[in-house]
Amino acid sequence: MPLANGCATGGDGGAAATWTPPFCTIVEADMSDFSYLSCPRCELALPDGAASCFACGGGQGHRTAPASVYRLLLSVATHDRVIPVVLFDRSARALMGCPADDLARFFAAHPGSARAAADVLQGEMCRVALRAPPRNRKGAGTADERLRAVSVVPLRDGFRPVVNTLRTLYPRG
Repeated sequence: MPLANGCATGGDGGAAATWTPPFCTIVEADMSDFSYLSCPRCELALPDGAASCFACGGGQGHRTAPASVYRLLLSVATHDRVIPVVLFDRSARALMGCPADDLARFFAAHPGSARAAADVLQGEMCRVALRAPPRNRKGAGTADERLRAVSVVPLRDGFRPVVNTLRTLYPRG
C-alpha cells in the first residue's frame, strides 16, 4: 500500500520499504538542534544531563558513557517535491565527517560556524535512501514525523565533509 510520501509498505508485517529517488538536493539544514544524548547500550535518547539510561541502565558503571549522536533535520528536493527528512547518526556522518560531539565542540569554539555548516550543505546533491517513520511511537515529535534517511551518498566528485570545509573557513588562530 503506497504512503502519501512515496514510500510503500513492505510485506514484512507493515514495515516501511525504502524509497530512493534518483537524486536529492539539500534545500535547507537545521543546525540549531542537530544532536541528542544517546544510551551506548540500547541507543535510546536520554534526557539532558542523564548519566544512565532509564530503560536498560546503560552508561552507569559501563565502559562507554552516553554520547551525543546526530539527529540532523534537512529539507531535500527531489524531481517533483520538497521533503522534510531526518538523518540519524550513521547517515549524518557521511555528510558531516565527524562525530556529533566533535561538531558541537567546533561550533562552540567558532561563533557563526553552525550557520556556515547549514550554508555548506545547501545545494549539495545526494542519493538518499528514505524510509517512513515507525508508526508505533507515542508522543512523536517533529523529527519523528519526517522520513528517515537510511543512507546518504554525496554525488559531487569533489565532495568534502562539512567539517573539512569548516576547518578551511575557520582555521585555528
